[in-house]
Amino acid sequence: MSRQLKVLLVEDSEDDAALLTRELKKGGVQPIVQRVETAEAMKKALEKQEWDVVIADYVLPCFSGLDAVNVLKKTGKDLPFIIVSGKIGEDTAVETMKAGAHDYIMKGNLARLLPAIEREMEEAKVRQKRREAEEKLIHSHDELAQTTVELEKTNKQLRGEIEERHKAERQALEIKEHLQNVIDSASEIIISIDANKRISTWNKTAEIITGYNQKDVLNWSITKLALFENTQKLLDYIKYLSTETQHDYEDLVIITKKSVKKILRISGSSIKEKQGSGVLFIGRDITREMEIHGKLLAGNSYLIPEKSNTVSIDLLVDLATSGYTGYLITRSDPDSVKSVVSSANIQIYHLGQDRGQGYDTIADLRMLLQKIKNICEKKKKAVILIERLDYLITKFSFEKVMDVLYEINDHITKNKCLLLLRIDPATIEKTQIALIENELQLLPSQKIEGLTIEDDVYDILRFIYEQNQNNAIVPIKKIMGQFKLAYSTVAKRLQVLETKGLIFTKKQGKIRTVIISDKGKTFIHKRQTV
Repeated sequence: MSRQLKVLLVEDSEDDAALLTRELKKGGVQPIVQRVETAEAMKKALEKQEWDVVIADYVLPCFSGLDAVNVLKKTGKDLPFIIVSGKIGEDTAVETMKAGAHDYIMKGNLARLLPAIEREMEEAKVRQKRREAEEKLIHSHDELAQTTVELEKTNKQLRGEIEERHKAERQALEIKEHLQNVIDSASEIIISIDANKRISTWNKTAEIITGYNQKDVLNWSITKLALFENTQKLLDYIKYLSTETQHDYEDLVIITKKSVKKILRISGSSIKEKQGSGVLFIGRDITREMEIHGKLLAGNSYLIPEKSNTVSIDLLVDLATSGYTGYLITRSDPDSVKSVVSSANIQIYHLGQDRGQGYDTIADLRMLLQKIKNICEKKKKAVILIERLDYLITKFSFEKVMDVLYEINDHITKNKCLLLLRIDPATIEKTQIALIENELQLLPSQKIEGLTIEDDVYDILRFIYEQNQNNAIVPIKKIMGQFKLAYSTVAKRLQVLETKGLIFTKKQGKIRTVIISDKGKTFIHKRQTV
C-alpha cells in the first residue's frame, strides 16, 4: 500500500494542482492535498492540522510564494517548503531560498518534485532530532546547575541537616552521571567551552575522533591546545554565537593526537553560566565526505602509487590552474613534460646529474631538501610533485630517502603547502611502501577500490572526460544528444556518477555543465565494470 503524503498546496490553478497531484501519485505516494489561494486560508489550514510539506506557486493573483514563506515562518513550524513555478528567475529563486524556502522546481520539471520532498522531509527530521538533543542537553545542564546551588546552601546549614546534605549530594551525582551518559551515548561530537575559553565537556565521540581523552583536554584553554588548526577561527565563531540568534554551522580543521587532519562540521549554542556565557558545540566528522569529492588539505603530503604519471601530472595541472604555484621535480625529459604542463603555472626541475637546457638540476638529497624548504618558505600556496622516488632510493638508499622525506613533510606541514609523491609500487618492496604510507596520506582521488559502474554509465563518464580534455562544456542536453537518451535517463546516470564522487556540476553563465573529478580521472585509468 502506498504511503500517505499530506500536502498543503498554495495554488490558484486547479489544472496545475491536478497535474502536481498526478505527478506525486506516479512516484508511489497517496497525496492528501488541500489547495488554498490566500494567506488567511493558508494560516487556517496550518492551524487546523499537521502537514508533511507545503508546496506553493510563486505567482498568485493576490498572494505570492514569498508571502507564503512568511506565513509558514510566523507559525514556527519547521516544514519542508518548496516553490513550484512555471517561470522564475535566478535572482527570485535565490531570494525565496534566503527567505526560508528549501527548494524550487520548475513546473516543466516535476520529476524532481517527489525526490525533493523526500529529501527535505528527511532534513526536517534531522533538524528536529538535533533540536531535541540540544534542548535535552541544555535542560540537563540547567538541572545540574540548580542542584549545585542547592548543594551550596545545604553546606551552610546546621549539623542536624547533614543527612539532607548527603541526600542532595547523591542526587547531584546521579544527575551528573545521567548527563554524562546522555552526552557519551551521542553519535555526534559534543564539546562545551566555558566563559574562560576552557573545555568543560568532551564526550566519547570526541575522544574517538581526536584521540585525546577527557583528562588530556578538560579545563585546558583552547588557545593552549595543539588541537585546532586555526584557533582564531574558533574564537571568532564563539563570538558570533554570543551576538547572533540565527546560528550557522562552521567547518573546522582539527589535528588529532596522531597528527592527522580531520574536518569537523559543528553547530553551536550559547549557554548562560554563573561566570558568564559558555558555548555548547554539536558536530560530526565530515573528512570522509570531503575525500569522496577529492578535497586535499593544505599542509598534507599525499602518496600516488601509480606506474603511470598521468594522474599525478593531471592533478598538478588542475591545482596549478586553481590558484596554486606548481613545482615539478622529475626524472623525465623536461622538454617532453613541459609540453604537457605548458598551460599551467608550473616550474620544472630535473632530478639527476645532467642539467637540461634552461632547467635547474637537483642532483642529491641535500639539494632536494633545500629546494623544497625554500619553496615552502617563499610561496604561500605551493604544490610540489616529486616523480620517480624509486630513482632516489636506488641512488641513495631507502633509509636516507626516508630521513629526508620526514624533514620535507615537516616543512610542508609548517608552511601549509601540498606535496604529491608518485612512485611505481612495482619498483620497491612492500615493506618500504608501508613505511612511506605511514608518513604520507593516500591521495583521496585514488581511493576507488571496489568501485564499479555499469557499462552504459561508464560510457557517459568517458564522454565527459574526453570533452573536458578538449576544454568543451558538457551540458545535459549535449549528453542526451550524444547517446540519444531521455532527460530522466541521463539524470539518473549522472546521479550515480555524482554519488560516487566521479563528477560534479558547475554553473557557467546560464548553463549548468558537468565536469569530471580527480577521482573520475583516476577511475578512467583504473576501470572496473560489472
